[in-house]
Formats: sequence, structure tokens, C-alpha cells
Amino acid sequence: MSPRPVSILRFVLATGALALTGCVNPFIENYVGTRQTATEDPIRVVAKTDAPRLGTSRFSTQMEIGSLPGDAEARAAAAEVGAGSYWWRFAPTFSAGNESATIGAGSGRVGTTDPFGPAFGEKTIKWYEFEAVFYAGPPARDD
Repeated sequence: MSPRPVSILRFVLATGALALTGCVNPFIENYVGTRQTATEDPIRVVAKTDAPRLGTSRFSTQMEIGSLPGDAEARAAAAEVGAGSYWWRFAPTFSAGNESATIGAGSGRVGTTDPFGPAFGEKTIKWYEFEAVFYAGPPARDD
């Protein structure tokens, strides 16, 4: 099978999986920008570029039993808005929304491992910030 049908099949499976689960794509839900005709095979770039942008998506979400939005959702959003390429990232956020670590019973030790996220110092990471940039065309190629 040539690479083009395989990538189209991957896109169809990713969007189909989202449709079957009934989940709303947070990259689309928080999208701000313009749209063009949907694309079949947007390309992920490894860093932000100065290419013309269609729009962006920024949001924070809580990790729920180990599931966070990922590349499949970002790619599906890029295809839906008609982006030729896209970039995205996520990072843990330390805020009032995070739980403070608890003092270990009897030991006076501060910090425990939360079953829903890793603990660092006195904060448990449960919230993550996401950012995505959707570009109008494919990435520039170095010839």
C-alpha cells in the first residue's frame, strides 16, 4: 500500500475513534481562527515556524485516569480546520487546581505518589496546559 492511502486510512480511523467514543476534541473546542477546506493529511512540525497561520488552540485540562489529548486529536483538528501542517505541545501546570501533597501517616514525610499523576515536591501534577498552532500550508522544505 502506498504511503498516501495509509495516511488517509490513519486519519479516518482517528476521527472515527473520536466519533465512536463521543468525546469532544478539545483542540477544536478551543480553536480560534479561520478555516479552509478540510485536508486529508496534515503534517506535524517539530517547532513553531513563521509560516502563515490559520489559527491556534489553547486550553488546560485535568488528567483523568491517565488519559490526555494527544497527537491523534491534534491531527484530527488540523485536518478539520484545513491546516496543511500543525504544531502542538503540552506541559504540566502547577496551580491551585493541583492537589497539595499529603503528610505521610506517622512519618512526617511530605510528598506522596498520586494514582492519577506524578508528584514533584509538594505538588501533584493533575493539570496540563495545551497549545497548538495550525498553519495554512505544508512546512517549507529545504532543497
